[in-house]
Amino acid sequence: MPSQLQNKPRVLHRLLRVLIADDSSIARTTVKKGVSSQRDQAYLETIVCSDGDEAFEILHSKPIDLAFFDINMPGMNGHELVASLRDTPSKNCMTIAMSSHLDDTAEQVLRKYGAYHFIQKPFSYRDVADIFNTFIIITRTYPILLVDDSNTMRRLARRVLEKCRFSFDIHEAYDAESAVKTLLEVRPELVLTDFQMPNIDGIELAGAIRRASEDIGIYMMSTNYTSHLERSAAFIGINGFLKKPFVPDDVDTIMHRYLGLDDPAFGKNRAMFSFLERNQKGAA
Repeated sequence: MPSQLQNKPRVLHRLLRVLIADDSSIARTTVKKGVSSQRDQAYLETIVCSDGDEAFEILHSKPIDLAFFDINMPGMNGHELVASLRDTPSKNCMTIAMSSHLDDTAEQVLRKYGAYHFIQKPFSYRDVADIFNTFIIITRTYPILLVDDSNTMRRLARRVLEKCRFSFDIHEAYDAESAVKTLLEVRPELVLTDFQMPNIDGIELAGAIRRASEDIGIYMMSTNYTSHLERSAAFIGINGFLKKPFVPDDVDTIMHRYLGLDDPAFGKNRAMFSFLERNQKGAA
């Protein structure tokens, strides 16, 4: 995970429970040291166990926020634990798989059930500290402005945002004029705007926003788009393009890029603009 992060995490003023499950005392000690080195980022309760069955009981007894699972350990293995999370108080847990090797079967299960990342042994406590910093960044709440003249599309986009790994404080606007007003009121960190809107379209709105601020992340969404539209969006400083319909994994990807985070092992990997992806494939 990222060796350097562009965004300094804010301190979380709530208790975070971290579970470390591994039959190797060296791995448990390394992970615990990495997590403990970041105690200034949050209030922590660190729970350590040496087998999968004990980890399973812990996951069922209390909500765990971040878990490090050895893939191969006595009792339930790491990918079986991840698959079992859905019906536990820890269903929203961010999971990190650990092993010297990731085989195809484990990878398929971990990916299917929403594991976040894989860390290969041997690793250092600094690798764990980087993952913990990433976790803190992800668990922030990001104010976002959703701009679309269609009530239905705003409702659908809101549902996608609510299912993302990231948390959003969602504000809505139905056209460019109401978007500018809302921008001044709530000062969002990100704007997700439709292209086709009456009077002022998404490109014009994005241009006005970019002239006012270099820091706001601006992402264009559209049902029908062309390479010309994408290139125009990139030219005026839009950060990325989402083709409707999009899914939570798409939003998670653009958030990782916006925040300067490395792509997780089990996350979706996509270019911010499809013409860039085509250019990369052509050059390969």
